[in-house]
Parts: sequence; C-alpha cells; structure tokens
Amino acid sequence: MLSHTTKLAGRKTRDLQLTQEEARAMWDKGFRFAEYEPEQGRCRVSMPYEVIVIADRDELIIRQE
Repeated sequence: MLSHTTKLAGRKTRDLQLTQEEARAMWDKGFRFAEYEPEQGRCRVSMPYEVIVIADRDELIIRQE
C-alpha cells in the first residue's frame, strides 16, 4: 500500500486539493492519477484511495493500494 503524509494546511474536508509539490511527491512514490497536469493545477488521484485526517497533528495521510 502506498502512503503519503503531508500537512493538513487548513483543509477542512477529505476533498483532495493537492499542491504541485504534493502531487509530484505522490507521483514519484508511484501513486496512480486519473488526471496529472500539475502545471495546470489538475491532479486527481485514481480511486480507490483513503484519506485520513489527524487534526491535532495537522496531518493529512493519503493511502492507495
């Protein structure tokens, strides 16, 4: 299972709005994307994936099998 941990950075929901840096790091780890055009701000992780929010540590964990 692939896993990527990043800062929650004020995100309130599990809706993934990835930064270019986050998307690139996930791409480099082997995550699959339905859409990967970080220069245009379009990076959509392929389903299925899981998002875990750990608010007290300001962490967002994304997992994909």
